[in-house]
Amino acid sequence: MDFQLDIPTLLYLFIFGNLFIALLITFYRYHFTKDIASGTFIAAKWLQVAYWCSMLLWDVLPRWIAIPFSNGLVLISYGLEIAALLLMMGMLGRKDKLYFLCIAAGSILCYLIVAVFFNQPNFRVATASFWAMLFVIYPAFRLTRRREGSPLQKLLGTVFYLIAAAMLGRAVAALFLEPDMAALSPDTAQYPYLIGMFFMMVMGTAAFVLLSNEHSYERLKRMATYDTLTAILSRRAFFMEAEVKLALAVQKGEPYTLLLMDIDHFKNVNDTYGHDQGDKVLQGFALTVEAILGNGDLFGRVGGEEFAVMLYGLDEEASTLKAEQLREAVVAASQINPPCEYTVSIGIITVMPDQWTSLSMLYKLCDRALYQAKQNGRNRVVRSA
Repeated sequence: MDFQLDIPTLLYLFIFGNLFIALLITFYRYHFTKDIASGTFIAAKWLQVAYWCSMLLWDVLPRWIAIPFSNGLVLISYGLEIAALLLMMGMLGRKDKLYFLCIAAGSILCYLIVAVFFNQPNFRVATASFWAMLFVIYPAFRLTRRREGSPLQKLLGTVFYLIAAAMLGRAVAALFLEPDMAALSPDTAQYPYLIGMFFMMVMGTAAFVLLSNEHSYERLKRMATYDTLTAILSRRAFFMEAEVKLALAVQKGEPYTLLLMDIDHFKNVNDTYGHDQGDKVLQGFALTVEAILGNGDLFGRVGGEEFAVMLYGLDEEASTLKAEQLREAVVAASQINPPCEYTVSIGIITVMPDQWTSLSMLYKLCDRALYQAKQNGRNRVVRSA
């Protein structure tokens, strides 16, 4: 017994399936902060509902109106869905937007040429399928080739490849295997296409929800790891990383240096020039210090105007030179950006750590050295005895 597709049933399945998903996503994001990616995705889902509903009008409206209208809706809606997913992952740059604009313009122009000069159902099917394949294959390539991409993103890229393959197979079948194929004809070659559309409906929604949660998690993780003003490690993150480095230094028998740095008379900067200028001082200070530190060093903000640096593998002489270099660089940088000239006091300790060395003890000793630098007139480096 041959299996035949029940096209009207499938059509209603896609209509109600997309309608349910559109309502679900709309209410899911209703109480969240509105963002461009979510708004774009929700708009795409409602356009997909409109696309599948428009196919019911093919026997009501003239075909020369209904068919181009439906094809325009499907290309726009799925293009917006893909753009929303890329936007959520921070992958929709200028070149990406240009690619999609070119594909959209090319698909419209090509379809108009086919409709005017080669207005046969299989040519229309092949044209729409080919350009839809170009829409899908680009994000598949970007997601699977992205080095920093998560397993979820790579899986999504693989699914996009499969959908692109189904689209290309449908285009080839319409041109060479099924010359009588139409958009809603129950041909065997339609199976992969309809399965692909089903996966786009389900997988796209699941990907949106999962990537949204992944994005929120990464944003919260970054907020917990980095100081929002200076973009360097927060206090908690610095000490967690410093503990790891300390254990590594014990294991390898290498020197370990901790610096505490405090901007001198920072309260006067805020009182005289305002907190906005004070924030700029903190940001400029962080940029100056970061430019001098090496890749293996750590730098964090541990208080209002207090910062900590961990230097790995430098002995007392080398770490002292590095601390002086930092102090001189801060003074020089502050003179370049008037009116806020400022200096920094630094407490420093270097040890050959063992299994009994604790970061909390090093911090206390370093803090005493910093206090001594303040007492001795500021703008100096004092090493813990």
